[in-house]
Amino acid sequence: MADILASLHPLERKVLAALRVTTDFLELQKGSNLSEVEVMRALQWLAAKGLVTLDKKEKIFVNLDKNGLIYREKGLPEIRLFSELKTGSRAMTEVTTVSREEIGISVGTLRKSGLLSMQDGKLVLSGGEYSNLGQDFLQRNFPLELDTLNADEKKVYSDLKKRKELVVESVEKSYLIEVTSEGHSVLQLNLDVEYLEGLTPELLSSGKWKDAKFRHYDVTGNVPSVTAGRIHPLTAVIDLIREVFIEMGFSEMKGPMVETAFWCMDSMWIPQDHPAREEQDTFYLPYEGELPRGGIVEKVARVHEDGGDTGSSGYGYKWDPAVARQMLLRTHTTASTFRNFGSGKVKSPAKYFYVGRVFRNEAIDATHLPEFHQVEGFVMDDGLTLADLMGFIKAFYAKLGFDKIRFKPTYNPYTEPSLEAHYFDEKSGKWLELINSGMFRPESLAPYGIDKPVIAWGLGLERLAMLMYKQGRLRDIFGATCDLDWLRNYEPPRRKD
Repeated sequence: MADILASLHPLERKVLAALRVTTDFLELQKGSNLSEVEVMRALQWLAAKGLVTLDKKEKIFVNLDKNGLIYREKGLPEIRLFSELKTGSRAMTEVTTVSREEIGISVGTLRKSGLLSMQDGKLVLSGGEYSNLGQDFLQRNFPLELDTLNADEKKVYSDLKKRKELVVESVEKSYLIEVTSEGHSVLQLNLDVEYLEGLTPELLSSGKWKDAKFRHYDVTGNVPSVTAGRIHPLTAVIDLIREVFIEMGFSEMKGPMVETAFWCMDSMWIPQDHPAREEQDTFYLPYEGELPRGGIVEKVARVHEDGGDTGSSGYGYKWDPAVARQMLLRTHTTASTFRNFGSGKVKSPAKYFYVGRVFRNEAIDATHLPEFHQVEGFVMDDGLTLADLMGFIKAFYAKLGFDKIRFKPTYNPYTEPSLEAHYFDEKSGKWLELINSGMFRPESLAPYGIDKPVIAWGLGLERLAMLMYKQGRLRDIFGATCDLDWLRNYEPPRRKD
């Protein structure tokens, strides 16, 4: 028994002392001079030791809210409207018994009950009587305990609860505390004995520790699990991709999420009438941005109109600077690549990458979100060919564990030739698109004075993460619907080489 006493926390001893007088929770707070949280914690510890039993009960009470008190006196708006329409049909603007804010819910409620229709622009009763159950409920003596309501009353309450500030719930907690036979034995002991929580330098230097009584700690007892913060699974993939690119000799670039159409479209030789510019795909903002200086705009305009000095005939239209000034949420991180070209700081040979968030007005499904991350990369050097592009892509994906890669031709306005890379997924037995890539066209490079070959690629980070984590939907790893248990226990992706 002495061992049990020595294992008690100071809070437990205070609550046990108060239990000699009362088992009422509020009285225990007063008697022990502890807060509600401290008393509850001590009781839970005592229950784990078998000294008390603790039964927590909750009662839900229903009360009238702001509008409920008003409707209690004036009557529910649908009842007032029903009474008014008994004297004759009305246009909505002619109704006097309900306010403009109440007319919508009143008409909707009566129509749902089959008692109201609209004829020639007027509200007309369809016959029958409207139930007063809702009004009768408001006349009850509140607060009401929710569990005491019968089935009809709960149905009425459920309907009223859907309405703004009409009824409100409150929770009343109560605790049934009983001292066990072992607990009664402990109550007979001297609970005022002081047990030290640990050694101090003073105790050691004075030698008092030899005669002191120390509290015992039960290292086998159950403790609440602590969910520590950890890196988000998408961040873990970003960190891994960043590590791989840096190891391959790439430098990281940055760029803004809010762009002008010039940098997001025009600078790359995307025509101003391209379908990708439509509002169905792009989030435009009601602002205009500044165009760059230094002759770049004029050079971009010329390659759009007649191809400039590239040997191309261009698109054959009059380039409009007003279209290029439109502000938007960037649709791809390639805008940052061309911002870097425009800065004049990119010198051959060069290797750059970027991981950034992009936005497209896409319908949400298993593999699409309107907001996602894109991984951008480019290499500039003499003599680069399509074989180099394919080699870089294969080397990059091999470090992430994707080795079954194949390529197929595709089309991009600003690259030629252009390739898609596909990966064979053993789980689904399908080839899945991983990356879009190509060699930048002369028309997209000439305005920046770049006469070297540039190979480039862009990939959706979330789709890559889906494969790495073996998840079936983008929303399973990015967004508000992620499974918390999975987020707490996922295995971070690792290098495969």
